[in-house]
Amino acid sequence: MSHQNAQHTGLSPFPGPALPFLRWMFQTGGPVYSPPAVGRGRIYVGSYDGNLYALNLQGVLLWKFHAPSPIMTTPAIGSDGTIYLASHMRCIEPPCYGVLYAISPGGRMIWNLTILALQGPALSSPTIGPDGTIYTSQLCFRTYAVNLDGTLKWQLTTDGEVFDSPAVAPDGTLYVGVDDPDPSGSCDQCLLALNSDGTVRWSAIPKRAGFSWPAIGSDGTVYINGYAINPDGTVKWGSPGFRSPSIGPDGTIYGSVDNGVFATNPDGTLRWVFPIERPSGSGNPCCFYGIVGLSSMAIGSNGILYFGVGVEGFCNCAPVPSGYGNASLYAVAPNGTLAWKFVIHPTVACATFDCPIVSVSDPTIGSDGTIYVGSGDGNLYAVG
Repeated sequence: MSHQNAQHTGLSPFPGPALPFLRWMFQTGGPVYSPPAVGRGRIYVGSYDGNLYALNLQGVLLWKFHAPSPIMTTPAIGSDGTIYLASHMRCIEPPCYGVLYAISPGGRMIWNLTILALQGPALSSPTIGPDGTIYTSQLCFRTYAVNLDGTLKWQLTTDGEVFDSPAVAPDGTLYVGVDDPDPSGSCDQCLLALNSDGTVRWSAIPKRAGFSWPAIGSDGTVYINGYAINPDGTVKWGSPGFRSPSIGPDGTIYGSVDNGVFATNPDGTLRWVFPIERPSGSGNPCCFYGIVGLSSMAIGSNGILYFGVGVEGFCNCAPVPSGYGNASLYAVAPNGTLAWKFVIHPTVACATFDCPIVSVSDPTIGSDGTIYVGSGDGNLYAVG
């Protein structure tokens, strides 16, 4: 499921590796932007080539399921092993259609639900609620609830664009981040709390709430893009210290910002900052290096943070303009010190300014402590 669980905390019940080594890698037919899902002894990963791949824990292909468009979402695994996958029909002009699939553990399609998009084709990664309901958002103006038999349970049209995958609390409350481009509307970037029947319970209006998924703490506090919201919708506090939040086993909130990773205490005070190195390149003033890909954090049960960093550069005054890129997986201890760094790609030259290899998906932690991470080079990496 997206971001490890329905609450989107990023917290795994399993510890990650103390020291990294490459166990195996699996090559797909396109860049792997979607975080993999791991469960019941399987790894499921989508690729830009339109295939969902099912692998065993040794990285051996079991089957693949083809969708009509690139897959950029994380599958969700139901309690019975059914895999739920959000995709879309290829679309140049509206109307566009999103498709939610239910796939058996053997790779057979059980059902699919086609959803008309108001504009834009993308569906978010599905989230499974405590009663088995599947939730997804059409990443413009709608959120959907789908029954286990593939029928539509309800849909909610919002006043603004739904940004990412819904988060579901243990009591069934659904939280959705919404961006309203019209300040005169019901909210200007807000957090919606929905009842299990799709009715709106409340709307909180912190600034900039619409551009991040919500994460739900063990006490019911909802964290979204620098804000902590009480379960009744009141704003507890605001902090600039996190985006795309993850929540550690002790309640610490971790988030990525442009210059690194921030750790924020449950009361909103800053605990520490882990800076991400920004290579300066060769020293040539015509060359520039910068971070272009910083994933969200997966957190092991031992509190260690795992995240990917991609760095890209270009030189625009050389006889032939050229680009460069590299990608690494970081492990950072709960006190903010570097535990280890694993180079997924050393620096290589690219033919253009766009280096696809620097893309690193959000990592996922398996039950044996292996970290699975996708890359723009088309590989899924298993790091032990």
